[in-house]
Amino acid sequence: MTLHLRPVTEENFWSIINLKSEREQEKTFQIFERFVASNCFFIAISSVNGWTNRGIYDGDTLVGFATHGYDKGNKRYEIGSVMLGHEFQGKGYGKSAIQLVVEEMIEQYNCDEIYLTVIPENESAIGAYKKMGFERTGEIFTASHDEHVYKLNIIK
Repeated sequence: MTLHLRPVTEENFWSIINLKSEREQEKTFQIFERFVASNCFFIAISSVNGWTNRGIYDGDTLVGFATHGYDKGNKRYEIGSVMLGHEFQGKGYGKSAIQLVVEEMIEQYNCDEIYLTVIPENESAIGAYKKMGFERTGEIFTASHDEHVYKLNIIK
């Protein structure tokens, strides 16, 4: 496994927005999937708030998508999304992908803490985040549904 991040470009844009987190969503286009907003949604919102979008690759194979940036309203650095295509889930990519995003954020922002939100029913994501050191803050973020807020303290 040679996991790495690449910018979203004209060349990979369509592949990234067509990457789905569940097989059932392959033939549909939705703004919100069961556990995550669509990659198209995150790319659009990132163009408004200046966040960074990345394709997650294993060699030359696109396996996922991530977005991160500074939330001006909450005054904190956040991971907006780390998603893997359904065909790549359960293959050991999750922890490595999260680690790559965290490392990029530390390098890009020199931040001391990183936040993210997760739907409480997304147990596999919660497990991966906890293994990486994220801890639940007790905050609830409400958008299209309630999400729990997690925080990672960066030790430098």
